[in-house]
Amino acid sequence: MALLTLGDAVDLTDVAIQKIFLKETNLEKKTYFDKYFNVEKGVVDRLLKDSSLSGLGSASRVVENSIITSEAPVQGYDKTYTQVEYGKLLPVTKQMWKFGIQKRNLERVAQSLKNACLRAREELCADRLDNSFSSSYNKTDDGGNYSVTVTGGDSQPFITNAHTREDGGSNWNNRQTDGTTVNMDMDYDALKGAYRTASLVLDPKGKKMDVNLDTLIVSRGSAVSFRAKEILGAIRVGGKQSLPGTANNDSAGVPAFEVIELPYIDTNTAYWWMFDSSMKGPEYGLQYKESQGISLEGPNVVFKTGEIQYKATMLFDIGHNDSRNFVGS
Repeated sequence: MALLTLGDAVDLTDVAIQKIFLKETNLEKKTYFDKYFNVEKGVVDRLLKDSSLSGLGSASRVVENSIITSEAPVQGYDKTYTQVEYGKLLPVTKQMWKFGIQKRNLERVAQSLKNACLRAREELCADRLDNSFSSSYNKTDDGGNYSVTVTGGDSQPFITNAHTREDGGSNWNNRQTDGTTVNMDMDYDALKGAYRTASLVLDPKGKKMDVNLDTLIVSRGSAVSFRAKEILGAIRVGGKQSLPGTANNDSAGVPAFEVIELPYIDTNTAYWWMFDSSMKGPEYGLQYKESQGISLEGPNVVFKTGEIQYKATMLFDIGHNDSRNFVGS
């Protein structure tokens, strides 16, 4: 177990050094996960399972004196969310605490534990997009290596052309395509393809869903991010300005959209996603189920050694059952 001792930070007890600063990213100012996850707090059960029941298809013509055609809903898919605990411990020797941290008024170092949880939560949520075309991925943290399954209720990845329809009909697709090319690089024609893809998403009965994409998610600082903002800038002036890098003035053909720039997409920075924010809820999209928010505890004093311990923990699970409001490339 890592333990902060006098030898680990000798500057804290060096009387020749007048100022010591605690330098760490302030993660409390802004969160990202809640912009693209549906957040549910106050979960009281370790296991939380949801399912669904489809509506009906379209009404049919009734010939005079004939029997109206009947139809029954179909059962949706089950998805289980299992609460997982995440945490971090900060142990400090008594002398380091007394002569180093307290003397330098650095007690707020314990708040770094909260930041560690905030950072982990954002990373774990972003991983669901970073690996949205896969059924599972390997994760490494201070606790070791482990495998994470990321399939939905239909046992398919978040983004795929092989989503199994509940009524047994043809699969539905949310992997971006213009009808010919699949997984296009971010550009104006790719956006048009995304809207086409969303318009063809089918409900459990094989009917059009009327998905209206309005939010784009990209990796911050990536080429995709800058291109998206260039295109958005042209769209917002209503076609009066040509698209960057082209002589085209047809930018008004795609509606304006919001851009979420995630700083936590590290691996697949060329990936991008769009979703219908009006459908962000418990039925569709990415889900965050929390039974315990970030909790900072301490100090705990070890009687035999005088060691002082602080810890921060949180309990939640993330996943999806139905990704019909998302398109990815």
